[in-house]
Amino acid sequence: MISASARLGGAIAIGLSFSTWLSPFQPSDPEGPAAAKAALYTARYPLAVDLYRKELARNPAWSDGYYGLVRALLRSHRPQEAYTAAEDALRNSPNTAGAETAAGMASFRKGNLAEAENHFHAALKLDTRYPGGLAGLASICSTVSKFKTARDLRLLAYRTAPSDPELMQFHANTLSGAQHIAALEKILAIFDPASDDARNLRVHIQADRALGDRKLSRLVSPYQASRIKMLWLYDGPKRIRGAGLRVQINAKQNVTLLLDTGASGIALSLKTAEKAGLELLDTESTQAKGIGDEQPQESQRFIASEIRAGDVAFADFPVSIFRAARSSDADGLIGADVFQRFVMTIDFPKLEIQLEPRPARSTSAEEPEDAPDTPPPGFSRMLRLGNHLAIFTAVNEAKPRLFLLDSGSSSNLIDTDFARETSQVYKDDRIRVQGLQGKVRDTSVANKVSLVFAGFKQDNSDVVALDFDKVSEGLGVGLSGILGLPVVAQLKVSIDYHDGIARFERGR
Repeated sequence: MISASARLGGAIAIGLSFSTWLSPFQPSDPEGPAAAKAALYTARYPLAVDLYRKELARNPAWSDGYYGLVRALLRSHRPQEAYTAAEDALRNSPNTAGAETAAGMASFRKGNLAEAENHFHAALKLDTRYPGGLAGLASICSTVSKFKTARDLRLLAYRTAPSDPELMQFHANTLSGAQHIAALEKILAIFDPASDDARNLRVHIQADRALGDRKLSRLVSPYQASRIKMLWLYDGPKRIRGAGLRVQINAKQNVTLLLDTGASGIALSLKTAEKAGLELLDTESTQAKGIGDEQPQESQRFIASEIRAGDVAFADFPVSIFRAARSSDADGLIGADVFQRFVMTIDFPKLEIQLEPRPARSTSAEEPEDAPDTPPPGFSRMLRLGNHLAIFTAVNEAKPRLFLLDSGSSSNLIDTDFARETSQVYKDDRIRVQGLQGKVRDTSVANKVSLVFAGFKQDNSDVVALDFDKVSEGLGVGLSGILGLPVVAQLKVSIDYHDGIARFERGR
């Protein structure tokens, strides 16, 4: 969710003053270090795990092996094993860049960002051009909106390891037109065609080809202050589901969308998309993942020629289409990040969104910027997880942990393991939690939970507890809970996505 700790932000401010393409990979030793790296780079992650482990059994001090192993385990969705491997790295190969990077990646995945930053800095003190350390520190910078520094670190990492597909893809995304497509196709040729990495990259290439020179999400209305009315959406006659917006698509289809700070962009059902006459962008689908124990939703991207909310209009706006986007009370979802060009104030008690132009800066709109080190008075530093917002939240006076700010969640939620550390937890299968991936089967209740964030405190007699592994996996960082509608419905929340800051005020 939101306020990044002063400790983390301060560490960033202090710490940042500062060959050949291989395809296909055909190592001569089918089980040696080169084979393990080849499996990692081709996105055969389970095979990479096996090969790294075999080589580390022969050579327990192999520093780069631990970095590769932790990376492969995280990409294989096996975080607990990655944490153990990171501990082995520090024990068996201390004071090495590979071990420190492995530990940093594990700490980042746990949500211990200050600890992760310390490990990445330690790696770079040992080897100033270690690519994993550079990329890891870039991930920390991105969470605190130091986007220019993050870009520069990743480009330096790419120049150091130009055959690493993850770094190649970042470099490709700094290019445009035919160069961009060619760079992506070079990466696609490396991946195992059956891997999720290849599937997602095929969708990316296909979409970019279809778009050509068109710029997505162009603001076509005047860049000026605006107000947009909201309305309460209900789940049943009395239970408020969330706040909704009336949105017009392609100047002909009026829809009601749930305002969801825990979502990104706009999502609709296929039936609604067909009525609106959207243009299909991707013929190959990706997967939409979230809370729930059913299979991920198949998702495709379409393009709306125009999206209009109040007086604010965008042209060529991408829209995700999947079945669960529609509910009984809404035709789909709209993320708060849709309005990220503005300083956005969501006044839930007054059911109104206020948009104000951001102060002009001297740099080009195409050039990434670093947010100022100190937020303006009244604002708190947010953590950016892509286009999602997270905040360090203290539960019952325990050490603060990361919570997602999610106005689309009708309840506050807490991770079951974390809840057991801070309160009494009891099983309750009568609770119904429905997410993007259907019903959550295993639910509990945490008793007497006090939530403290950004100067606010909310005491809850009960909070629903569930396993947050899937949510954390999707964002790449460990979350311990969600601040949902019971929190935000009482507040006036001002968000500046660009600088990664938010202000929370009591609604009137």
